[in-house]
Formats: sequence, C-alpha cells, structure tokens
Amino acid sequence: MIIAIDGPAGSGKSTIARSVAERLGGVYLDSGAMYRAVAWALSQEKLLDADDTVLDRALSNLPLEFMVHDARLLILWRGVPLGLEIRTPQTAHGASTIAQKPVVRRFLLHQQRRLARGAVVVAEGRDMGTVVFPDAAVKVFLTASPEERARRRMAQYREQEMEADFEAVLQALKERDHADASRSLAPLKPADGAVVVDTSDMSISQVVEVVMNLVESARKKQA
Repeated sequence: MIIAIDGPAGSGKSTIARSVAERLGGVYLDSGAMYRAVAWALSQEKLLDADDTVLDRALSNLPLEFMVHDARLLILWRGVPLGLEIRTPQTAHGASTIAQKPVVRRFLLHQQRRLARGAVVVAEGRDMGTVVFPDAAVKVFLTASPEERARRRMAQYREQEMEADFEAVLQALKERDHADASRSLAPLKPADGAVVVDTSDMSISQVVEVVMNLVESARKKQA
C-alpha cells in the first residue's frame, strides 16, 4: 500500500508522513530530501547550473546512493550518510531550481518507485500523488497559511541552530509556492481524488488521525 502526502513547504507533510509510517510500520519516503541531496551533490561537483545533457550524464555517475534502512530513507555520499548539510536554506533553494529540470525529475522518479517496491510506503513531496504514485491507495494534500508555514520553518531552523529571518523565510516560501505551482512539469496541486487538509489550526496528532482514518477506509475497500 502506498500513501501519498503532498503539499507546499511547511505544511507539515514531513512530520505527518513520518508519524503515519511509524503507526503503520511502513517505510517513510522523504522525496524532498532526495531533491535536496541531488542539489547538494551537484553543487559539490560544480554542476548545479549545468545543461541537461551534462546533467543526464552526471546523475548516473554521482557517488550518491538512495536506500531504505530501518524503514527510513538513507542517502549516502561517497558511502557516508548525508544529514544537516542538505537541510540548509541554500540547499533548499538549489532543490527548487533543479526540480524544474525534466532530467532530474526522471532520475528521481525512477529512484522513488524503486524504493517503494513491495512495501507499505508513506511518500511525501510535491508530486507523489500526481506523478510518482498516481495509483496510491490514499492521497492527501496538506496545506496551511504562508505565515504558519514560515513559523514552522523558523522553528526547524532554531532546532538545527541555524540563523534565519522570519520575513526572509516567508518571502522564500511564497516564491517557492509560485515556482512549484506554475512550473509546466509536475506542478504542485492536489492529485485527483486527494483529500485536502488545512493544517493551520490543527495539532500533529489531529492530522495524523485524519490520515490514519483514510488509510483504514482504503484497507476496507481493498479487503
């Protein structure tokens, strides 16, 4: 069974997807981390601004590995796990840029579907239900006000001991929203059949229960 959770940055999809995966004993697939990892890796190789022909060749040869370990996505660079280095605002900006490149999306589409084979997977991102897993048993689109999402992102940066300005974070979110929604390839939007949930005034546990109820309903239909 695949549960696809999409939404803009700061909508809570990572937290919710992780919690739902734990409840189900399934795999948590963080597609955003995969895009950030590719952006970080390309920046290390000075290829972030390369054309599609160069990127196509480079992506196949990068010492970057994606695998599932202990029901979590594990990303390795030259055999070493990546962590906070792919969680910076600069890497997030790079991820937004490369996400508009068809060659990158094709590369990660293959990786995401490979990782999801034969497992209960909770996949979160921006096109999980629309493109990567259009036949997902459950499709959810999480959203929240830009201000609430900026507050959440600021809290994440504080936890990681990173400095950030609220207004700058808010503006960056709005710009990312526009870029994601207006791109011609896999624009950010609710998938057909997705349940839209505004998490602005909801607790984590409340949102998790909404998703779990949808999963239970889907299981009954499959029985």
